[in-house]
Amino acid sequence: MADEINKQAVVVTDIRMPFFSMVIFMVKWAIAAIPALFILIVFGVLTWGMLGGLLLSLTIGKQTDSVRNLGTGTPTSVPTSTESTPSVPVESTSVSKLIMAGIVVEPSPHGSK
Repeated sequence: MADEINKQAVVVTDIRMPFFSMVIFMVKWAIAAIPALFILIVFGVLTWGMLGGLLLSLTIGKQTDSVRNLGTGTPTSVPTSTESTPSVPVESTSVSKLIMAGIVVEPSPHGSK
């Protein structure tokens, strides 16, 4: 109780310090700030990683659900039929000759075809 009564307010108006002592003090201060900077960088990377992962999982979850449900329904413009379609043999689906317009094949300078 006696300490609270004897308190006095102090205002610092000037610090008299030699120039080179102040330079050494500021260099030590800058060196001491390096570990704090690393801690802040790690904290920032973890925070942004979790926030980015949360936002990405929310947006990708919606996109995959819409893609997953895309092919499950029957379109209304296509008439449905109960008749079975004949199966197509695999041999008839292969392309025996492919014709491409506008492509010129020149002989190889090495003599091979």
